[in-house]
Amino acid sequence: MTNNELKYYERLKHKKYRDEENKFLIEGIHIIEECLKSEHYIGHIEKVFLRIDFKDEELIKKINTETPDIEIIFLENKKFNKLSETENSQGILAAIKKIAPPQFLKSQIPNPKSKIKVALDLINDPGNLGTIIRTCYCFDVDEILISQNSADIYNSKVIRSSQGALFHLNVRNETDLVEEIKNLHQNNFEVILTDLNANKYLSEYKFETKKNYVLVFGSEANGISNELLDNKNYDKIKIKGYADCESFNVAVSAGIIMYEVRKVF
Repeated sequence: MTNNELKYYERLKHKKYRDEENKFLIEGIHIIEECLKSEHYIGHIEKVFLRIDFKDEELIKKINTETPDIEIIFLENKKFNKLSETENSQGILAAIKKIAPPQFLKSQIPNPKSKIKVALDLINDPGNLGTIIRTCYCFDVDEILISQNSADIYNSKVIRSSQGALFHLNVRNETDLVEEIKNLHQNNFEVILTDLNANKYLSEYKFETKKNYVLVFGSEANGISNELLDNKNYDKIKIKGYADCESFNVAVSAGIIMYEVRKVF
């Protein structure tokens, strides 16, 4: 690989170039394996980079078998480290082409048992965003809507925190969340906002099997935007704590509420 080619892929560590090239990097054995399992992303793997001392022959064989047209490039340590963003890398990376949301939506097979969407308003922390995506995958959420100015879903920390769940979910980022939620409400979705100033606790809210829900979570710093909070058609809930603690982490809150909703389905 030439130095210019290396620089091209190294730039994908930055959002500006990910957006320009419509590509991103993924790293680690488990993340690569999850990408290979994804019906949506397996055909979007562009190149695989292996550190010269990479020893997982089974994974190499799997890559060659399932994606025979993908170029595998072995790199010496110094060059590999220019692409890596982890402190103790496992020695494997891949460049992936992004999937346009309409294409993803078209290929998505609806699950009739799933009636939950999650909306995220200005979630700026990559670790929280990735953890929420992973939790949504565990609870079989239909779709995740992410507002503009949230963390980039292709950020390496988001992908690592999601443990590859990103490859199996219908995720739409940089959406006009106010308009999206308004449209969902008009199409018979109950909108549930998490708000520290809510009058009703989660334990007091009755979820119903016959209804569809949009669960909305905001950033820990600012919460959900006022334009959503001021809408009288949306319900507001909070989680009861048992100590003098200000609030739950947003990813923890998302997990608790999704668990409660799933109880009725």
